[in-house]
Amino acid sequence: MAVTRPKRSDELANAIADLIIERNLEPGAPLPAENVLMAEFQVSRNSVRESLKALQALGIVEIRHGYGMFVGSANSAALHPWLLFRTRSSGSSTERLSELLEVREILETELTRRVAGTDSGELRQKLSGCVERMRADGQDAATADREFHEHICDAAGVPLARELVGLFWDVYRAVETDLETLISSPAETAARHQAVVDAIGSGDAEQAENAVHAHFGEVRDRLGTGPYRSPRRPTATSLADQAH
Repeated sequence: MAVTRPKRSDELANAIADLIIERNLEPGAPLPAENVLMAEFQVSRNSVRESLKALQALGIVEIRHGYGMFVGSANSAALHPWLLFRTRSSGSSTERLSELLEVREILETELTRRVAGTDSGELRQKLSGCVERMRADGQDAATADREFHEHICDAAGVPLARELVGLFWDVYRAVETDLETLISSPAETAARHQAVVDAIGSGDAEQAENAVHAHFGEVRDRLGTGPYRSPRRPTATSLADQAH
């Protein structure tokens, strides 16, 4: 198959990414040398280097000086600068933060519904351990908060959700400190999370969903934003109507 010569640096970056996928190169695998890429795509050395730097910023390529170029892990950390900048700019930071919070809530509500009543006690033990650490103020309490939500993602069996939730959590915390919002007490934070643990243990998906909404509702109150716009779940009647 003939190779189409990329005309722009972004086209070349996409072509190199496609090459990695087509050759099934795993993270950590060495990439073809610069001169090989130059010949493969019929482009200059500067074009190759510019495109590799763009891919490096996305975590797709890892450049180890003195060793060569390798396939990167391409984790969600590469999205952090973009999402942080987007949330801090282009209008009200409070509105942007509220938007980020709503995406988190939609995602975490469904994940929590999934795990409600499905664990053998191991998940609740992990979550309860995080809640206990939240009762003490300090950096570990914040770490425990992040881990709490990651444990739910792990139990739901959605690795991508774990990365996204962690990314959203980190960006939210960074922007929240800029806004000087009212910080809830460690006891209040722990109580909201414990309600989620109890709801998961109840085996009731609706109760789990309500606990998640209550948790995020307190955060929205501190931000001074509006209520959560809950999507309308189809009822048995509406589903029957759709069938006709």
